[in-house]
Amino acid sequence: MIPDRKDDANMDKVMPRLQAGLAGLEIMAEGVGIIDTAGQLLYANPMAQKILGLKEDEIKKRTYHDAKWTNLRLDGSLLPAEEHPMYITLTTGENVYDHEVGVRPPGGEVFYLSINAAPIRDDEGEIIGGIGTFMDVTQRRQAIHQKEEFFGIASHELRTPITTLKATLQLLDRLKDNPGPMLPKLVDQANTSLSKLSVLVEDLLNASRLTEGQAALNTAVFLLAPLVEECADHINLEGIYQITCQGDPYLQVLADAHKIEQVIVNLLNNAIKYAPGSKKIAINWEQQDDRIRVSVTDEGQGIAAEKLPHLFDRYYRAADSRGPSGLGLGLYICSEIIKQHGGKIGVDSTVGSGSTFWFTLKNVDTGSNRSLAT
Repeated sequence: MIPDRKDDANMDKVMPRLQAGLAGLEIMAEGVGIIDTAGQLLYANPMAQKILGLKEDEIKKRTYHDAKWTNLRLDGSLLPAEEHPMYITLTTGENVYDHEVGVRPPGGEVFYLSINAAPIRDDEGEIIGGIGTFMDVTQRRQAIHQKEEFFGIASHELRTPITTLKATLQLLDRLKDNPGPMLPKLVDQANTSLSKLSVLVEDLLNASRLTEGQAALNTAVFLLAPLVEECADHINLEGIYQITCQGDPYLQVLADAHKIEQVIVNLLNNAIKYAPGSKKIAINWEQQDDRIRVSVTDEGQGIAAEKLPHLFDRYYRAADSRGPSGLGLGLYICSEIIKQHGGKIGVDSTVGSGSTFWFTLKNVDTGSNRSLAT
């Protein structure tokens, strides 16, 4: 938006100094706003209009401290006017860099901006306005929040088995010279705590390796059916769940069998944890063009639509402290493993109708698939 200089006398001072660079501002990927010393917005480039959700004719109707808009600190409290980066640059003449501010527009959701600000001076060095560049960092801020939540849950989840294990070992130490009937129970308790701790640590290590690209694949051609059935048998050792396996017994894939087993077991555990009322779980696999699609379906309560796009994000499950125990890295690990294999992963769910988690792998077409099954 190139300002109409007739609308505001302040532009006669500010805009001529910037006129030569306006063409470049129009195509910048960052939002750019220019204000006068009263805080009145004189100019906003197209990206600024997009980020702020303002039309061209609305720009001159607001100031950076518009009472209809709420500016927030990162902790959610109101941001005083004197802490706004544009105020700081106008009053001190100093540049401000990467100052994050929460913004709530009228009737809208809070979003976060990273703002850089600098004063505009006349030939005598007097401040006649300010220029700010900004970008939407809402996703970055949400990721930081989820990471903080994750570490809070991780410390709790790790502390629990460690505390239990420590207490059990103390009791065992007291009984070492006079073992009694409690000894087998205490040993089992210690082993259970150690197993939980091992799973948590393994999840952390797997997530770290996958994120840093350090988890190498050990690929080979193998039949999918036996692996799926083995995973189902592993989960159903106690006979609580009815897990059905259905698919072409001759389909084979080129993949890391251990990691694909990890994905399937994770998806089965996910169905058990988050669909506790569903005792029936179905695993299906089929060929779709040059891909094999594997799906795990439960009959649980389903997942709200707004949560679906985030289920495979790192730390996402950790944001819900009311959920089942664990670090919430399972689906993220599954996603990274499948991406490593060049496949896709997703979920289809409707509240009240259960969920289907699925992934795809490349099919191996050797012309003799059936030979491996005989």
